[in-house]
Amino acid sequence: MRTLQKNNAVSGTKMLGFLCPLIYFGSYITRKNYAIVIAEIIAAEGIGEADAALADTLALISYGIGQVVSGFLGDRFKPKTLITCGLTATTIINFLMVIISNPFARAVLWCINGFAQSMLWPPLVRIMAASMNEDEYSKTCVNVNVAGIGGTVFVYLTASLIWIPYFSWKYVFVVSAVLCAVIDVLWLLLANKAPQPGPTKRTKQEIAPENKLSKRKLLASGILLIAVAIVMQGALRDGVSTWVPSFMMDTFGVDSHNAILKSVLIPIVGMVFLKIAQFVQKKFVSDEILAATVIFAAGLAFSIMLFFTYDKNEYISLALAAIITGCMHGVNLFLVCVVPAKFEKYGIVSTMSGIINSLTYVGSALATEGFALTKQYAGWTVTIGSWLIIAAVGIACCLLAYKPWKKFKET
Repeated sequence: MRTLQKNNAVSGTKMLGFLCPLIYFGSYITRKNYAIVIAEIIAAEGIGEADAALADTLALISYGIGQVVSGFLGDRFKPKTLITCGLTATTIINFLMVIISNPFARAVLWCINGFAQSMLWPPLVRIMAASMNEDEYSKTCVNVNVAGIGGTVFVYLTASLIWIPYFSWKYVFVVSAVLCAVIDVLWLLLANKAPQPGPTKRTKQEIAPENKLSKRKLLASGILLIAVAIVMQGALRDGVSTWVPSFMMDTFGVDSHNAILKSVLIPIVGMVFLKIAQFVQKKFVSDEILAATVIFAAGLAFSIMLFFTYDKNEYISLALAAIITGCMHGVNLFLVCVVPAKFEKYGIVSTMSGIINSLTYVGSALATEGFALTKQYAGWTVTIGSWLIIAAVGIACCLLAYKPWKKFKET
């Protein structure tokens, strides 16, 4: 009987290892697609950069707020229900993006999509943290992130090679919606074969003294410094990748679909750096905060190189921008994926995952609109210069948080 239960558990974990990356692939193709084609929307419809960025900015804000709400709900309801709602809603919204033509109405619709997308990550983290050991969790987190970036690569390639040159940017949303609908059906059919933790809400009397998390203990952990570092990596990861196509068009005269095609290097490098970051932590720097500091420092070094050479050669500039965002994917792995799992014993892993991940998109929202305005009024030199400051702040916060976080984990 025990052997059968063990085999079922192993089979369920493998199923989860298949479904979680698949869901994140669906999430990225239906969330990142707008940012990927934003340069083409600007060129095709003749709208301003700030107006075009409004939809993505509102989506990032609603995604960040939704992360907190979904994180709270994820510790109190079945993760399967939340994930199903999120996948279904984002499928419908992507179909509607083809019909809506008014840019402000489109922005409202994409804002709703941001909230729908927020219902995916916190429940996924909770399922993984409750069902996997530390090694399985780490591997699955990397696979989930790689699948998400793979979705980004898919949109970049299909948009630049097929939809934009031969049809319209609207086909990007149609194809994304169809694929997400298929993933939604697979989730509904296969989710019950994977572990499904129930509600974890408990009374104070039911929580063991060592598993009680006071506000004082939480604040002493350095979590506020980690929070600022997460905002900084979100600003660099998504802000840079969003505006690279426009940067290529403005600086080197590249047309929109070629700029998008060349920008596919960014997510590809992101996948490589996820593996590099995992290797660095496994072989050299085991602590997640210290590992994030090292990768952040690499991002700063490449930002400095880009600042002094950005207008010299389009391929060197693109490669440096890709490496910067790749470094931030590595930081994201440590701060957004690994850190929340440390709260599993307190029964709030979904809540903390939602809060922590929301901070990434605070940075993303600020950068998406902020970089657009900075570029519009001050040019690319000042915009790229701001990336150096952002990376430096992230490094400082990680260094200051290292000792408090280490002490928190040991208690």
